[in-house]
Amino acid sequence: MRLKRVGATGVTALVVLLATITGCLAQNLRILPISKQQTVAVGKSVVLTCQADAPDPALVTQPQWRDPKGQIIMEAAAGTRPEIYTEAMPAKQLQLLYISSITPAMAGNYSCEATYTNIPLSASVILDTFVAITWTNANENQYATKGKDFKVMCEVTAEPAPSVDWFKEENPIVTGDRYVIHANGLMIKNVQESDDGTYTCRAVVMQTGELAERNIKLEVYTAPEMEERETTVRIKEGESAAITCKARGKPPPTYTWIKASTRENLATTSRFNVNENTGLLTFDRVEAADYGKYICSAVNKAGQNETEIEVEVLVKPRIFELYNTTAPEKQEGRLECKATGRPAPRISFRKRSNSERFVNGPNDGGRITIETSSHQSGDQIESSAVIMISNLNRTDDGLYECIAENDAGEAWRNGHLAVQFRPTFERMPTVPIWSWNGQTVNLTCVAESIPNATIKWRFRDADLVETPHIKIFGSGPISYVTITPLDRGLYGIYKCVATNTLGEAEHVIQFREAFPPGPVVQARQETITATSVTFNIVGPAEDMGPPILAYVAQFKENANFDWNLAQNRTWSVNSPYTVENLRPMFTYDFRFAAVNQVGIGSWGSPITVIMPRRSPPEQPKWRENLSSESLIHGKYADRYELKWKIPAHNGEPIDMYEIRYCPVLKISGEWRVSSENECVTQELKSFEAITYEVRGLHPDTRYRIHLRAHNQLGFSLPAQLYVQTALGVERSGFAHAQLLSSGAIIGLSLAGVIICLLIVDLLLLCFRKQGVIATLCGKRAKKHNDEEAKLGSMKPRAPPSPAPLPPPVKLVSTPTDEKEPLKDTDDAMKRNSSVEFDGHRVYATSGGPIIGKNSAV
Repeated sequence: MRLKRVGATGVTALVVLLATITGCLAQNLRILPISKQQTVAVGKSVVLTCQADAPDPALVTQPQWRDPKGQIIMEAAAGTRPEIYTEAMPAKQLQLLYISSITPAMAGNYSCEATYTNIPLSASVILDTFVAITWTNANENQYATKGKDFKVMCEVTAEPAPSVDWFKEENPIVTGDRYVIHANGLMIKNVQESDDGTYTCRAVVMQTGELAERNIKLEVYTAPEMEERETTVRIKEGESAAITCKARGKPPPTYTWIKASTRENLATTSRFNVNENTGLLTFDRVEAADYGKYICSAVNKAGQNETEIEVEVLVKPRIFELYNTTAPEKQEGRLECKATGRPAPRISFRKRSNSERFVNGPNDGGRITIETSSHQSGDQIESSAVIMISNLNRTDDGLYECIAENDAGEAWRNGHLAVQFRPTFERMPTVPIWSWNGQTVNLTCVAESIPNATIKWRFRDADLVETPHIKIFGSGPISYVTITPLDRGLYGIYKCVATNTLGEAEHVIQFREAFPPGPVVQARQETITATSVTFNIVGPAEDMGPPILAYVAQFKENANFDWNLAQNRTWSVNSPYTVENLRPMFTYDFRFAAVNQVGIGSWGSPITVIMPRRSPPEQPKWRENLSSESLIHGKYADRYELKWKIPAHNGEPIDMYEIRYCPVLKISGEWRVSSENECVTQELKSFEAITYEVRGLHPDTRYRIHLRAHNQLGFSLPAQLYVQTALGVERSGFAHAQLLSSGAIIGLSLAGVIICLLIVDLLLLCFRKQGVIATLCGKRAKKHNDEEAKLGSMKPRAPPSPAPLPPPVKLVSTPTDEKEPLKDTDDAMKRNSSVEFDGHRVYATSGGPIIGKNSAV
């Protein structure tokens, strides 16, 4: 039993001992992360945690870290953060080790120490370092130049050393003709624009399994290439202008402009502006000196290029010399014109009185010649032209216009060529100067000449001397003499003598005494109506006095013997010599005299006229001289204004006018009324009317218009007029129907065919007695002759006339229905006879001139 108890106690002690050993063995330190050896990339930060692993953590002292040299690593002071430091977490019995940016020197064995119930505890970890893949020279954006070799830089460092591969757009690149892979990059030979793109540089460290890629965007730059353009630019002086320079390149180039002659940078020069981004060069107020060569330079990172542009400044011509010249007649005259401009001005001449210019070279058969030339003068070109006129005459005198022109514009200037000539009186009148009753007169002398002439007066081959009755005013080129001819010895031939350096000339003036005109040579009646007579008068010779100014007629009734009671009628020369308001069927005596400045001449050329009986008015006359058969085109579509002269009323006053108008057509050269139903007759109840507006006409229609005057004895013959109205529309607002419809035109065409057949049939009847008409006439000839025998006529009737014909002229005896106041005479040879023409009676004295006749108008 004792042994059993001892045995039991021993077992218990053994269990306790085993438990104690087991508990001690269970107390240790752990380093997290759990690995005896850890590899860390250089430059990385590391955190190691030391943690106690015991049944009662409270019995474990606070762990401490030691570096590879065995030195305790201290905690960081407040506000600091050294490269290596520790940080305690007592609550959890943790001790943290911080290593920031580890370096190879920091590699080694790091240990953590602590005690548990006075039993030391420790743990350690080995830190190894390595160099990770690092891009040391591998910019993500790189730039190459076209045509040159370029290395795409990609320098990579790592330990262990990496291997590098290249890709373009995911396609692998191997060393070849154009690509060479170097340790620090990819060499591209003769770079082209197609090499532009994204390249991938891939680094691999096989020992560590590290992989890294770098995308590099390569942009290929191209040097500037100038775009083709004209090498010469033309700009005008005084205006604003711009020149553009364009170049292709990558990146886009910047531009500069330089004037070649002065090497000026135009970006810093006044009046010029350069846009360096667009290459636009702007001129402000272009000057003539701006001409010349300009250099445009384009620059970018890939290179530089330039082009040269010639600038021509167009300068408007300026005429700076054209002087007036003088040259004698029959010799040579010349005018020289000079002008500057750019390009060289072209100079021409014209005489201001003529719109046509002279041509360079000979003109007018070689009498006029123009020569031109030009030469450089500073920054412009000077041109000159000379017009030379040989054998000058007076018509060459005048203004000559010099015209200078080039592409910039024109300039004009006038020069006067004065042709010197000897005095002339060609424009002086040669008519005599008249005076009477001692009246004072002026004898005027105007001499034309260049230079001005001096004038002297001569009378009866001696120099004229002033007297109380003779006064001389002016000595040239105008001079006049006043003469009061109280003595008839002052009448005669006066000479005006003009002299200049080229010669002299004389002008003869007849100073004559004037007298009243002589008797009228002849006066005969020309036209007679019942109330008026028109005469033809032949005046006296004018060698004895001034020109005839008028004629005077005296007239009285034949029964009145006293001329003092006669009436007068005065006419100006060449006017209608008409006496009006006479009484029908009365006998009048007329006598005539001529009038000049001196007075009235003697009476002569007596004539006796017996007026016809009263009758209808004379035929009206249109105010304008219009033919009765011509077609007048009116201005309006619906009206036409008639204008006429009041005709002679022939003894009875006109009480109205009749206007009749009808639409007409011209067929086979003859006017015919198209429709009698459309004829309109209107009466104008007035004897003083001279105008009338016919209204209500149709547009584009031809009308025949008749105008007749009326008195109580009947109508006059009609005045006729054909009028065509203008195109237009009716006043009602719609166009008038055509005068001829389509059916009417067809009908007229058929009628024309029938007329042609009738003409052919008539020709057969006349020449061969054949045809339809011949057949019909043969059947009816006998019956026709019988009918004419019954009527008592063997002559065929005349066809009706379209207009009434005037009755034939016939001799008739003096009518007895009206008494005529005839003068009794015993001389049978002087008895009056009567002739009736167209129903009007005209009387003439037997054995003498006709003293009256009817107007055939």
